[in-house]
Amino acid sequence: MNRKLYYTVDKESQDVGGDLQELTGMKQVTVYEIIDNKPKMFTLIDCELSCESEEEILNYLNDNGYGDETFEFEKL
Repeated sequence: MNRKLYYTVDKESQDVGGDLQELTGMKQVTVYEIIDNKPKMFTLIDCELSCESEEEILNYLNDNGYGDETFEFEKL
């Protein structure tokens, strides 16, 4: 059975004066799983905007002992 993970993507920005913001080139991918019908944060990944979010999640999973499991992803 596949484990289902949900994720959000937040682009980092910085103030450049007045009401202006500019992107820093980085993003945060927050990964959640549902446990007892409640979302629980699984991990937080910082990466470059140009990186594919699901690929970064897979890299994290493989690097942290989850490589043998099968996951489904859904962006929120």
